[in-house]
Amino acid sequence: MISLRKINTLLIIIIVVMLLNHAVLSILYLYGVISYSPNFQITGRRLFYPVVAHIIISLYLYFKDKSRGVNRYPNLISDTNQQMISGIMIIVFATLHILGYSFNPLGGQSTFHFNLYHFIVDNMLFISIAMHLRVSIPKFMISFGFLDKPNAYLDFKRKVNWAVAAILIFLILGEVMYYIGGALW
Repeated sequence: MISLRKINTLLIIIIVVMLLNHAVLSILYLYGVISYSPNFQITGRRLFYPVVAHIIISLYLYFKDKSRGVNRYPNLISDTNQQMISGIMIIVFATLHILGYSFNPLGGQSTFHFNLYHFIVDNMLFISIAMHLRVSIPKFMISFGFLDKPNAYLDFKRKVNWAVAAILIFLILGEVMYYIGGALW
């Protein structure tokens, strides 16, 4: 039987693929390559169920390990704390992101205040997701047994940090070009 940790890891893979799809569509829109599409909302909605399942399983595993005094990876305590805090931040900023675009969708008339709201919330959501993924991706590689050599975790984590930072910069620049650049023209 497959373990709950591996199911959670598979959910993470699904979520990352769906997030990349949502992010690519958003980036193409922000950079002016494509026009607005209802697919933005559809891909966002499809993220909801795997994310909720991931949250429930993660919390269950976290509290189960805490109650038994289990520390599966003793050197990863700060990473686990960062993962928990960034996960909470994702929930907060994803909720604000959804609410913001529900009240003032892309492509419609917008005020300076809504643009500023979208800019701040979206960037905080990007940062929260980046902080979460920089810990989650190496940990799920451990769960599948891919990082079993000495220093493999640290080497892989360093590469993930660079990749996540590059994507984060690209997303933030897109937001700057769209919101700040649009306000200047």
